[in-house]
Amino acid sequence: MSKQLLSRYVWLVDTIYQAGSAGITFHDLAEKWKDDELLSKGAEYNWRTFMRHRNDVWELFGVEIDCHKSTNSYYIVERGSLTDTSAFRRWLLETLTVNNHINESAQLKDRILLEPNPSGGEFLSIILEAMRDNCTIMFDYHPFWMEGRVSHYFNVEPYALKVFKRRWYLLGKYGKEKLKVYALDRMQNVDIEFNHFEMPKDFCAEEFFSTCFGIIVSDEEPQPIKLKVAEQQAHYLRTLPLHHSQKEVESTDQYSVFTYFLRTTFDFRQELLTMGDRVEVMEPQSLRKEMASIGRAMAKAHAGKSNA
Repeated sequence: MSKQLLSRYVWLVDTIYQAGSAGITFHDLAEKWKDDELLSKGAEYNWRTFMRHRNDVWELFGVEIDCHKSTNSYYIVERGSLTDTSAFRRWLLETLTVNNHINESAQLKDRILLEPNPSGGEFLSIILEAMRDNCTIMFDYHPFWMEGRVSHYFNVEPYALKVFKRRWYLLGKYGKEKLKVYALDRMQNVDIEFNHFEMPKDFCAEEFFSTCFGIIVSDEEPQPIKLKVAEQQAHYLRTLPLHHSQKEVESTDQYSVFTYFLRTTFDFRQELLTMGDRVEVMEPQSLRKEMASIGRAMAKAHAGKSNA
């Protein structure tokens, strides 16, 4: 599928969505299409093309476009469907929509600052092809913790991909070992080995990571976690939750209390540290003691070095 065709799908969904629940007629859609010279390339938006695009966005994004018979206006069925659709489809739609708007505002490119794409992306096409065909991949792997230039060779069954902290990660199975996470930016010499494997029918990537924050998967059991967060920081957690299990159970003028159900992995502890003294672990006691220990170690490391 071409980038141009994807852009047209995104334009259609975004234009109808912006029209609200009242919808937009095909005539007005065609006029907007004509006004967008970069998209239309001078061609008219005919009825057959519209109907084809309408069907395609349902299959690709899971977004249904229906018609108000009384006004012949087209609208997004249950506008919430744009957020209820699968995470991948939603991410793809949002990414392409933003890209489409930026391309339409090329004169503002020097005033729009974006973060770099996730690292390791150069191997995505190979890995996606292997995932699609259920083929193993082979690569040399060099973890950051490994000294020198030593690397290991792996032959892995690719199960899923995940982005975290602007890095791509692969969840895969090596031999008889448990599922393991590999960072794409630590891979070299990636290639497909056309040995087919049977993907477990009951595997669900979202469920696999459901009790994790980040990409580290530990053997420890998930547990209830309670955080007391300064009100200023609480605003950020309300608008961008740390985890899908987040619930706000108490709110005052000075602080709020949030609960979670997940594993207390390294990734999660690191995230708590980024909030500094604006967060306090209330439960479990084991995590509270561990964060206090880290705090004392940080204070000791910085003590007496202010004049260095």
